Amino acid sequence: MRAARSRVRAFTWQGVAADVARLAVMLVVTVLVQATVAPHVRILGASPDFTLIAVVCVGLLRGSEAGALFGFIAGLCMAVAVFGPLGLVSLVLVIVGYFAGRYAETADTSSGLAPIVVVAVGTAVAEVLYTLAQFLLDRQAPFGFFFVHALLPVLVFNSLLAAPGYLLARLWLREGLGSARPA
Repeated sequence: MRAARSRVRAFTWQGVAADVARLAVMLVVTVLVQATVAPHVRILGASPDFTLIAVVCVGLLRGSEAGALFGFIAGLCMAVAVFGPLGLVSLVLVIVGYFAGRYAETADTSSGLAPIVVVAVGTAVAEVLYTLAQFLLDRQAPFGFFFVHALLPVLVFNSLLAAPGYLLARLWLREGLGSARPA
């Protein structure tokens, strides 16, 4: 009875407005950090993708629709912030956010490894999609170069940042530190 009341209370207009405000602040902070700090942090030539990590965290914590919408808006903001092509980053982040949310909706995400695995898979998918887009634009790079100098360092870097990023997102979005949210 008590759990049913708390679930009903969670869907008030004030709760929705507070959730949207928290997501908006998270979006602005993520885009600012990605555009200003991330280019200066390099390990083996790779920069972390804070935007992708944030999109995966939103997908895991809020579901597929919220993850896809957050990915779309984050991609547009990133393209504007770094003067990149509109649409490519948005498309990739929509796909990653949607499937991160679908994973959270269909699988048990109470394991501490779930965010790390989903960020690793999301990073691999994003890098392959970016490379495919470059190939379609006739900007080819050898597979060995892509694998060693682009995919592996970013994959390791994002995977290492996945757990702290998920913890921060979970605390910021008021999910708490207990087990996964009730179904």
